[in-house]
Amino acid sequence: MKIKLLCFLTLAVISIIAYAYFIEPYNIQVHRVNIHDSELHKQWGDIRIAQLSDLHITKIGRRERSVLKKFEYLKPDLIVVTGDSAQWNMRPENALIFLEKLRAPLGVYCVMGDADFSSARYHCIFCHPGGNVHKQRENPMFLRDRTIEIDLGKKINHRRLTISGIAAENDWHPDQDYTEEVWKKGNELQALLILGHFSKKWTPLTTRTRRPLLWLAGDTHGGQIWLPDFIWKIIKFKPDALHMAGLFQNNQHQYLYVNRGIGTTENFPFRFGVRPEVTIISFSEEARK
Repeated sequence: MKIKLLCFLTLAVISIIAYAYFIEPYNIQVHRVNIHDSELHKQWGDIRIAQLSDLHITKIGRRERSVLKKFEYLKPDLIVVTGDSAQWNMRPENALIFLEKLRAPLGVYCVMGDADFSSARYHCIFCHPGGNVHKQRENPMFLRDRTIEIDLGKKINHRRLTISGIAAENDWHPDQDYTEEVWKKGNELQALLILGHFSKKWTPLTTRTRRPLLWLAGDTHGGQIWLPDFIWKIIKFKPDALHMAGLFQNNQHQYLYVNRGIGTTENFPFRFGVRPEVTIISFSEEARK
């Protein structure tokens, strides 16, 4: 009886490990998030924003091709990528090949994560084609401590969207000066879309301003292995253990969304209970019930 039980448990463990390695990391979900906020909808209308994060690309493989295939039918208005496009200590060329295949009417905008900076001087080609510091890459456009405004086009009556991108050279202290001042960027009457690999500074930011904003972040991978939230808060495996994945709100009209990512860390290529995610974010006027 003990031998049968041991065999059963061994088989179960092997099956779970095999699933977590061979199946779930490639089982990409499209997660649709509708933010019920009259002010954001008033300013941004029916825009659909697609968010990718933590691709951790080493090569263009099955997972990356699956993501590109999904965008053929998703057709978002705007695509944002919130860091760690390349794998740790890897040259970024393959990540850039993937990013350059993304297309959206309003553009593709990216920020860099700590993994992207790990390739030493090679990371310069994310922002500058061929490493030419006098030329900015336009597709995709990397926002490194930089704020831009874009025209939302006829669909949204040519309203303006302010996008700020925050650099993230290390996981505990993204650019302090820019983060603390980001809420002042652009027209302060306009809602602000913030792209930042880490979410740790979102809560302090919402104590400094009541400006409508949406901060899109990544980094956590949702933990890669599902655990109850209280465990993440205890072990503090990530800089912002309070916001591991999903939608959060502080104050009125101020939101954070933490994407679960697409890839995995190089030394732990498993996912269990936390599928890779493409997020589609939209806005509506209805009050949340």
